[in-house]
Amino acid sequence: MGKTVTVALVGIVGYGKGYLDRLMDEAEGKGIDFCAAVARRPERCERIEEVRARGVKVFPSLEELYASGTKVDLVMISSPIQVHCQQSCLAMEKGSHVLCEKPIAATVQEAFKIMDVEKKTGKFCAIGYQWSFSEAIQALKKDVMAGVFGRPIRLKSFIIWPRDEKYYGRNDWAGGLKTVDGDWILDSPINNATAHFLHNSFYVLGTTRETSAMPVDVTAELYRANKIQNFDTGVLRTHTENGAEIVFYSSHAGPVSVGPIFHYQFEKADVYFDEYSKRGSQIVARFKDGTKKMYGSPEDNKYRKIWDCVEAARDNVKPACCAQAATPQILCVNGMQDSMPEIVEVPKECARVAGPDGGKLTTINGLMDSMIQCYEQGILFSEHGEIRWSKAGKTINLKSYKSFPGGR
Repeated sequence: MGKTVTVALVGIVGYGKGYLDRLMDEAEGKGIDFCAAVARRPERCERIEEVRARGVKVFPSLEELYASGTKVDLVMISSPIQVHCQQSCLAMEKGSHVLCEKPIAATVQEAFKIMDVEKKTGKFCAIGYQWSFSEAIQALKKDVMAGVFGRPIRLKSFIIWPRDEKYYGRNDWAGGLKTVDGDWILDSPINNATAHFLHNSFYVLGTTRETSAMPVDVTAELYRANKIQNFDTGVLRTHTENGAEIVFYSSHAGPVSVGPIFHYQFEKADVYFDEYSKRGSQIVARFKDGTKKMYGSPEDNKYRKIWDCVEAARDNVKPACCAQAATPQILCVNGMQDSMPEIVEVPKECARVAGPDGGKLTTINGLMDSMIQCYEQGILFSEHGEIRWSKAGKTINLKSYKSFPGGR
């Protein structure tokens, strides 16, 4: 097995609780020393007494962890989007590898900075897109790279995951554009909960295991039914450097959960996934000659990313999804926000608010049907013809896009 890998976790509540549970309950025999945790309010963690009883040191900040002299081989970061860059760079500069939750950062300039620090320090910054670490996606990507499917033509994805007022009220940055201090957040369904699936479209088209295809342009439509700063419903069309079209549909303002669903169209085959309509669904490739190939489900073993990064830190090698692979998603998201800088308000008469006090859900009337129709045709809302509140966004050139906002 080799040397023991010392691990620290930044964020032990919310999504970080999943990381904490793995480190507390599943690390035995894996050559790990869970030595430190970072939490501003550790009392919010239901397992904090158990954490301390295990001898895990708890610090209020990452800076104080390093100031204590604690040696950390791998830092896992599950913190708000707006601090991903600062914490990831600090950890690498202090000699630690990083596994940071998605997205890589709030802006593309921060993503470029992370790549620079990776190169300067020789440490990796993996991003927690769990599909990228799955056996199913790795097998699919290997066949894409080998040309098994031929030229990529169009990759479509569709996700509706309802989120109520508890979701948007759980912290001071959910659905936000900026912090009170003026730092970019850009929290949205496409930059948070469903970011995995936009990223995956770029990732499977990457020419190596560690890279993703880069987008060259994006046209987006961003809509808001909830009382938030940013959008809760978005659709986009982007093209990659290898000529593929990616069309993406995502919303938190639908009545029921649907997806992730995708249809990846290639020259020689169509690749499908629909986990939620058929339990146990797998990725399947259906070839033009009538044959098919099954790849398994990318939903299997969601925390494989943890153990893969531990082994990568032990061997000092890069895991599957590091900074370059994750950058196309945030580049596309930044371009989206420039494509429609003024979020379109869905008229009140076209939305519905229902549910118990404290947990009311805002939904857009007819969203499900309209979104499915657009997905099936590969069109945006404004191209549908019957979505009266829709509006076309402008096309943003991403070929030399270096900084959000504006690209320069």
